[in-house]
Amino acid sequence: MPDANQIKEWLVRAKRGDDEAFGLLLKALYKRTFTTIFEVVPCYEDVEEILQDSFYRFYRSLKKLREGEDPFYFLRRIAIRRAYTHLKRSRRILSLDEIPEDLPQLTIAGIEMPVKSAYERAQKLPPKQRMVFLLREVLGISDGQIAEAMEITEITVRRHASLAREALLRGES
Repeated sequence: MPDANQIKEWLVRAKRGDDEAFGLLLKALYKRTFTTIFEVVPCYEDVEEILQDSFYRFYRSLKKLREGEDPFYFLRRIAIRRAYTHLKRSRRILSLDEIPEDLPQLTIAGIEMPVKSAYERAQKLPPKQRMVFLLREVLGISDGQIAEAMEITEITVRRHASLAREALLRGES
């Protein structure tokens, strides 16, 4: 992973229209962004599609990136919105075969649950609840960051998280 100064240099050059610098910036941000999307939408083909759309939107929005703002968090907000849109439009059940078996257990309200089991149950949740649950409980993203990315209030984030957690623990999701 390149250091912060290198990323900052690539960002400045990319904002000026340097395509090579933008490519280097994307390579540096690719793995973290892919992981974020994959945690929400565990299907490689869908993740790649969401990722490409996110990168395109990131490129178009480069000028909006404020001085000193971390490009990963800016790109992550875009990727989360794209993944959420995908979940709203896609009513099919995602392939859970792509989730590795050796992942650690999730602890939800003090109860340990296998990751695959949590994903299976989460698939039945309404899209906003599912998105909030995965971002908050699986990725550990703060309520404020989720609210900003999904364009909802923090209170709404907490409400969706609570409803999702209750449904998952009851096994009724």
